[in-house]
Amino acid sequence: MANSNNIHDEVKEQRKKLKDLTFSGKIEYIWSYYKIPIIGILLAILFAGSLTYSIIRNNYDTVCFIAVLDGRITGYDDDTDALTTGLTDYLGIDGKKEQVDISYTFSLVEKEMDQEAAVTANRIYTYASTNTLDGYLSEKEYIDYFCTDRNIFFWDLRDLFSTEELNELSDYIIYYTNSSGESFPIAVDISEAPVIKGSDLNMKQPCYGIISTSKYSENAANFIRFVFNMEKP
Repeated sequence: MANSNNIHDEVKEQRKKLKDLTFSGKIEYIWSYYKIPIIGILLAILFAGSLTYSIIRNNYDTVCFIAVLDGRITGYDDDTDALTTGLTDYLGIDGKKEQVDISYTFSLVEKEMDQEAAVTANRIYTYASTNTLDGYLSEKEYIDYFCTDRNIFFWDLRDLFSTEELNELSDYIIYYTNSSGESFPIAVDISEAPVIKGSDLNMKQPCYGIISTSKYSENAANFIRFVFNMEKP
């Protein structure tokens, strides 16, 4: 009982001290006595807020992931570039729950004492083998970089586009020929596509193909239709 009274008296004494202090004095007094629990509460609030923000921010589906090799365009670093926003509108998605991801963080240009090309090759292989990568955009000299007789790496365009569409694209189609002499339409030179010409994409001869393991191959194919101002099927 004595202990209870002591605690009660102490609380009354604390309240009396606070009552007689100025506002700044009260803040200083509270901080000096309750600094540790206040910091703990603030950290808990920050952690909860950060976790909530992370969950909300990452609660979306990427419905078309395109790797751009050695290319840049205005807005590439914050997803406001003309290709990302344009394809989002073309696909008719909201850009929030469903998003287009066009990544400009890849390079296959080999430089002395630089492993970026090797790292990029491993990243591309990993994304492709896990059905994560949908489209591949590079200079023409690198378009068949990953193609082999055993694995052409790209979709055969005849399986994704109608005969009429292929005729429309015929002047721009790029073929891969294997050791047996068989040729496959694997990509499209998009350097003359209206959307590309109207942008500031800094690539000399950009070419684009759809990854054979793509989970969203139709969306990836629609990138070609989008840049050439073709209608969706």
